[in-house]
Amino acid sequence: MVQNPRSPLVFSFAAPPDPGVAEAIASVPGVEVVVHPGLRGPELADAARGADVLIVRSWQRATREVLAAGAGRLAAVVQASAGLDNIDHDAAAELGVRVVGVDPGNATSVAELTLLSLLALFRNVRGYWAGGGVAAWPDRETLRDREIRRKTLGLVGLGRVGSRVARRAAAFEMRVLAYDPYLADADFAARGAERIRSLDEMLPLLDALSLHCPLTDETRGMIDARRLDLLPRGAVVVNTARGAVLDLPAVVRALDAGRLHGAAIDVWPEEPPPAGAAAPRHPKILPTPHLAGHTAESHRERAENMIAALGRLAAERRGTGR
Repeated sequence: MVQNPRSPLVFSFAAPPDPGVAEAIASVPGVEVVVHPGLRGPELADAARGADVLIVRSWQRATREVLAAGAGRLAAVVQASAGLDNIDHDAAAELGVRVVGVDPGNATSVAELTLLSLLALFRNVRGYWAGGGVAAWPDRETLRDREIRRKTLGLVGLGRVGSRVARRAAAFEMRVLAYDPYLADADFAARGAERIRSLDEMLPLLDALSLHCPLTDETRGMIDARRLDLLPRGAVVVNTARGAVLDLPAVVRALDAGRLHGAAIDVWPEEPPPAGAAAPRHPKILPTPHLAGHTAESHRERAENMIAALGRLAAERRGTGR
């Protein structure tokens, strides 16, 4: 169906956007904005039917069925938060639906939580909190807490987040290694890390492993039991990327066996984790509820980036006569 050039372009938010975003886009001439309370499944498909541009969040699955529901009209699906693994890219290409990723503005927030997690793991903070803080006064002369200074940190992914982690870790005097097969050699030095060309080569060198890669067919299950066994005894693992990149049951087994010292998990295979799930309550796991990228500052930047991206899309769509 070719849209009448006089009819409005419908930008459909499948979940409420950051404050000010809908109002800013609604003020663009020729654009109509629809804001939904948070759609999934068939309801998301219904929204696609009446939209020129569908804006989704990472927890909403833009499946083949959803995209097909908008066939003939839907021109673009826009990801309003980090990652693009919730969108069926093959279906989008077949249906002529453009996939647009917007910089979520949260790279600094994720990097800061990563460093906080490393410090907390090396200093055994969770154990002290669980013990009631000052209520359980330790024998400080026998503590096994460690500094992160002069420890070796390995990053899987050296993009927007990984590069920020690298610079901050260097300020703590850590040695930073990175595995990212999609960057040129010069990028590693510019981003503050030493290049390691093989993940299996990097893992035995590490005191800490931190994940900063997207979820793809290549990275799904990348850090499995075999690769966890390549880490030296006493290493720690931080995951602020995607839950499915890391084999969480294998992490639990390695913690229980004493091979890993601790893990900080912000992203989970199922979100939220099922009631009664053991991993979030494990004494050696520092759990957070997928909040690494969520700060007041990141939300402001995300809103600014979304307004700019949707404004460009509106201008492009009007330029095509649709």
